[in-house]
Amino acid sequence: MNVEVLILFLNATLVTVVSSIVVIAILRKQYLPVIRELEKKEEQEVNAEDENKHIKSNI
Repeated sequence: MNVEVLILFLNATLVTVVSSIVVIAILRKQYLPVIRELEKKEEQEVNAEDENKHIKSNI
């Protein structure tokens, strides 16, 4: 097997891994706060629905 081909394969693999890590880091930094905010709003809506059910059951 040619050493040059092996070097090119390893280089391509390394570039792919590093690029993936960079993209994941950027996406986490940009979108994690938005995701947490949406989860918090969803949890508040679920809690409000539970309270409404509880109030209606007491009536």
